[in-house]
Amino acid sequence: MEPTKNSSSFVVDIEKDQPSSVDDPFGPSFGSPDRHSSPKSAGTSPPPGFVAVAPFANLKRLFDRNPSAVVSGRYTINFRQMLILIAILMSMVLLWIVSSASSPEAELSQEQQYVPPPQGHRQQPDSYSTQKKPLTQENGTTSSFKVSPGENPDTARERYERIRGKDTRTSLKKIQFAFPEESEKDRLEREKRLKAVRDGFAHAWSGYKKHAWGHDEVRPVSGGYQDRFNGWGATMIDSLDTLVIMGFNKEFDEALDWVKTSFDMTKQPTAQVQFFETIIRYLGGLLSAYDLTGEKVLLDKAEELGNYMLNAFQNRNFPAGRVAVQESANHSPVYNFVLAEVGSIQLEFSRLSMLTGKPIYDQKAQRVFEVLGTATSELPGLLPAYVQDKERQHYSSFRSTVGGMIDSYYEYLLKEWILLDGKPLQYRQTFEQAVDSMEKYMVMMPDNGSKDYAIMGSVNSASKSVDPDMEHLACFIAGSLAMGSKYFDRPKDMVVARQVAEGCYLGYHHSVTGIGPEAMKFDNGRDGKTFVARSDTFYSRSKSRSEYILRPAPPINLLTTGFMLSIQSLERSCRTDIAYSGLRDVNQPRSYDNKMESFFLAETLKYLYLMFTTPDVISLDDFVLNTEAHPIRRS
Repeated sequence: MEPTKNSSSFVVDIEKDQPSSVDDPFGPSFGSPDRHSSPKSAGTSPPPGFVAVAPFANLKRLFDRNPSAVVSGRYTINFRQMLILIAILMSMVLLWIVSSASSPEAELSQEQQYVPPPQGHRQQPDSYSTQKKPLTQENGTTSSFKVSPGENPDTARERYERIRGKDTRTSLKKIQFAFPEESEKDRLEREKRLKAVRDGFAHAWSGYKKHAWGHDEVRPVSGGYQDRFNGWGATMIDSLDTLVIMGFNKEFDEALDWVKTSFDMTKQPTAQVQFFETIIRYLGGLLSAYDLTGEKVLLDKAEELGNYMLNAFQNRNFPAGRVAVQESANHSPVYNFVLAEVGSIQLEFSRLSMLTGKPIYDQKAQRVFEVLGTATSELPGLLPAYVQDKERQHYSSFRSTVGGMIDSYYEYLLKEWILLDGKPLQYRQTFEQAVDSMEKYMVMMPDNGSKDYAIMGSVNSASKSVDPDMEHLACFIAGSLAMGSKYFDRPKDMVVARQVAEGCYLGYHHSVTGIGPEAMKFDNGRDGKTFVARSDTFYSRSKSRSEYILRPAPPINLLTTGFMLSIQSLERSCRTDIAYSGLRDVNQPRSYDNKMESFFLAETLKYLYLMFTTPDVISLDDFVLNTEAHPIRRS
């Protein structure tokens, strides 16, 4: 289905003059007349200059009422007329000054001028000056930073700078890839694809606003909403930073107004909410949006939420999987803890302590890693899905994967090390030990002898036997392997990362819709250590979990395959009249499940968008992304 006409009105060109003007080739700005309706529609009024001009027409009569004049040689001076003329000229100058200052399209002063990122991909500067000085393109010219009608220039400018790493600091090595210079043809093609992602987000956000504003999720087929994640507005909070990154400032301000007036975490104080999902979606979303905008209400709400989440600990080292806002409603005993749930709070809690100056959050998070760091197992560095809140616990006879319930623990070992500027040496050591065991025990190659692709199987810790099963979530380990390879000078990890990413891509490529299933299962190869890659379907469709819940695509060829298998496949198979829907079966197009997870806007479309931006936008050298793709500033 082709994008609707209105969907393009959300496009904001942050590659050029952020945001775009009405005549922008990539679509009108939010201020244009044909923009989508929103919960708070702004009225329009004529420019002040036009209102003030009409009264001047009557002043002509004053020139005709004073016949007296002083004649001197060739000049005739009518003093009254002269004084009136001077007054008129002064009034016109004053009106011009006021109009220029208040016009939303007025250019900023010279010291506030900006230019868009250069046309060729290149790395951003190592640091950003806090002074408002011009940024110069490679050809030596400067271009003013423009704002859409009704926007505050200083606010828009601050957001523009923040997503490009303003005031971020790190002593770690740079890992953001230095792309080669683009040709004009490549730039235009990239920006065309960037626009397609924006249009997709615009369509989904419009459906959410119309059918589910303030609720957790929109029902993309039937309309209406469902509240599966606390009923606090999961999609709203999860999408805040995506709105900023894509330059949707007007839409962000509408959502911010909702946060200020309607975001209430206490309406069901004794309800048991999911600790893990609340941390990564709500707390991560609030902290990231604050980091990208500096809006204090977001930090205030994050701190309020952080205090409620402390209820999950209840004199334990590990947090419970369920938690209530009301402290007295949190006394259920817990004996087993999900590894990913307790091992994926560190980024959010550490950042909250950094911003508030209150160490309690970071202390809780670090204590979890300290206890887990004392554990041992039959697979060095690897742990089971369920862990105990005990020091020096030994785990045996378990099945280890990098899929659900486990995956983000390994991700956060690396990313917490990055956020804390490489100081906790133990996190690096544990991560590297875990990666060594993954490569030794989990990586499975195809039995056809190819070295181009691989999968991450699930291994029995006792027998070391490995099953050729790979969840969609396991695809994300490729990103952690690639980042670790760069930081720790481990070239083999990059090879494995490419192989695993290619294996995930093939799952997408061989499905009917071009979208990968929730879990791929394969037949064992002859030696029990390889898997059978089918020539027609790649994986065994009869054994696999074929649903798709709008997860991000694996890190594949970004400018060609990534575009075709992501945006185009989503448009063909998942787009509805309202938003986008997950699928019950990736081999049955439009087999809608009538659900749009909040992470579709927080993760899936954000990652796709970042594929086609210039690398200074949310650079890996400036930010670390949580497991819900919320960028957290490194400072």
